[in-house]
Amino acid sequence: MKLIITAGGQGTKLWPLSREKSPKQFQPVLPGNETPFQYNVKTLLQAFPATDIYISTKKQYVDMAREQCPQIPLDQYFIEPDLKKGRGPAEGYIFVKLLAKFPNEPFMLVQVDDLRKPESAFLSMIIEMERVVKRDKLFITGGNKPSYPVLGVDYLQLGPRIETSSSMELFKVEKFVARLKDYQKTKELIENNQVVIHCNHMCWYPELIMEDYKKYAPDWYDCLMKIKESFGTSEEEKTTTEIYSQMREGTTEEVTLHSMESGYAVALPFKWLDLGTWDSIFEIFGEEGENYVDGAALVLDSENSLIKNNNKGKLIAVYGVKDLAIVDTKDVLLVMPRSKAEKLKEVLDSIKAAGETEFL
Repeated sequence: MKLIITAGGQGTKLWPLSREKSPKQFQPVLPGNETPFQYNVKTLLQAFPATDIYISTKKQYVDMAREQCPQIPLDQYFIEPDLKKGRGPAEGYIFVKLLAKFPNEPFMLVQVDDLRKPESAFLSMIIEMERVVKRDKLFITGGNKPSYPVLGVDYLQLGPRIETSSSMELFKVEKFVARLKDYQKTKELIENNQVVIHCNHMCWYPELIMEDYKKYAPDWYDCLMKIKESFGTSEEEKTTTEIYSQMREGTTEEVTLHSMESGYAVALPFKWLDLGTWDSIFEIFGEEGENYVDGAALVLDSENSLIKNNNKGKLIAVYGVKDLAIVDTKDVLLVMPRSKAEKLKEVLDSIKAAGETEFL
């Protein structure tokens, strides 16, 4: 099986450390100045050879990625154009690359902005998923069992449990439930059905998923097949960029929701941690009543705050604060309530409106 780390996202929810030209997956947001990209490569290398690990990222990030993880050679990179098209086209490009290189071998997508603890449970799950997908030739994805209603996420309604050769909890998927915006409806869904929150970890065959692209997103499929015709030619990069630029934006779920409803879902046997905002960084690494400090900082009479200092030779002094996110980089200092992490977009929009794009 081939493992593809998807590292092409341009999210800025961890701004000012994460920027458009240097997004969070390549920034030292983890303890010890480790990047999420380094963490995920290191994790997979515990159980799989480097020859089975591939990297999907944008052209502008390739040098950064190779410097951080030289174990993965350049010919194991799927390099997508520097265009924002969403996961539908971006992952479609991965699938058509796999179709050309490994048409009869299963794959698994590993999202780079997540942590999975303990890593051993994650690696064991991959090995078992490979056994099942080879046995049944059905789409497999992953999900977390909710303990309370969560809005803004997709759910998978589960059917009977599927037999495996391990303790992995695998279920037939009965229905894909797109994110509900109503708390009461979400509460009823999780109380009246066996469900998991969809967390990706897609495992399948490139030929089969491209058949579904053809069926459910024929416009994407036609473009991807034209791109495939250029593989190995002197015009590959030019042709790929030209055709890719014409593809509409969209999510992979436009295609895979149909695959899911005839496939399986794994109840993830590990703690799945999404590195989404500075508040989530605190929730993962901090402790209630204490402060999470990364970098040189003097913190007095303060609690429940995140202090991230990315400057060598500089000290952050903090006194008498509570529930703040304080992040200092060479050119930007961010100070905001942790509870307002989702409002960071307003800050970025204001900076953009002021024409100060050098800070984005």
